[in-house]
Amino acid sequence: MTTEDAGSAMAALRCYPLQQPVLLGRHAFGFINHNWLVTDEATAERYILRDFLRVRDADRIAFQLAFQEHLRASGFPAAAVVRTSEGAQFATVDGLHWALSGYIEGDEFDFTNLAQAHEAGARLAEFEAIADRYAGPVVEPPLLEIATWVAPVSSHVWRDSMVTDEHEARLRELHPGPEFADDLDFFGAWRREAARAWPAARIAALPQAWLHCDYHGRNMAFQGDTLAGLFDFDFIARGPRVFDVSRGIFNFGREFRGSTTLRAEFCRAFLDGFGPLTDEERRSLPFMAVLNWVPDAAFDAARQREPDDTGAPARLRFSISIMRAIEAEMRRLAPAFGWEDA
Repeated sequence: MTTEDAGSAMAALRCYPLQQPVLLGRHAFGFINHNWLVTDEATAERYILRDFLRVRDADRIAFQLAFQEHLRASGFPAAAVVRTSEGAQFATVDGLHWALSGYIEGDEFDFTNLAQAHEAGARLAEFEAIADRYAGPVVEPPLLEIATWVAPVSSHVWRDSMVTDEHEARLRELHPGPEFADDLDFFGAWRREAARAWPAARIAALPQAWLHCDYHGRNMAFQGDTLAGLFDFDFIARGPRVFDVSRGIFNFGREFRGSTTLRAEFCRAFLDGFGPLTDEERRSLPFMAVLNWVPDAAFDAARQREPDDTGAPARLRFSISIMRAIEAEMRRLAPAFGWEDA
């Protein structure tokens, strides 16, 4: 940690009613927002201090923390939100917002543990049921600030606008060179078929829910086979619940982090844990699984205005490569699971 980073974190900690706070260092969880492991030496209690680098809108942060508090109050394994000395949900130091939460012991998802894949599915269903009872204020994701979102919004936030003609046209404007033609032709063919098979009215008829939108094993703490904590509510949004389910098939069904090969037994464990899907939801899974990885033209347009951004071509190639791989894997597994893409 740098002295400057530690100084900012300590300044934020002074806003909280801790007696002898000590920074133990940056926590491995999270790579965009910074998460600091903290102990209060007077009580031996441990905490996580988080700076909000990805989402900086104060109203949105307040909503996310209220949502987290609702989950925990309803018995879901979410960390306790620690209030500041003045009773606020978060502290603001030098224009940056900081939240303090209780620390939850545990390990990230183990790709060899079938029981954890089942648990992840069951907890996603529980998350949806509890989230549906949330009655507090709602603030939509601040999409106008996407230049500050290091990860493309389309990878997390539900948006069916990603299959429109306008989105494809914008991608082609941003990537005009012949070296992108093959990837964009693949995207165009997939997009046109998706738009034909899944028009807005058909999507709107799917069961809706609150979506975590970033439901994966590094946003979790497991104690054995049990989920002890779910974290990172930056992307909470409403949408078809199969958006999260399809992402879960990928995140908990693949062989290891970085792999795009799905294992039928782990996919089935996750789906069995989640519970029944409607026939229409099951049909939508291949479409939703690929939609999760559509390249984001708005994000690239915003990031290209940043002088330090040289990653738009790499982001496009990566997104399309994942789309291709997931489409092929979902097609390969279709006979065993009975899902279809039209």
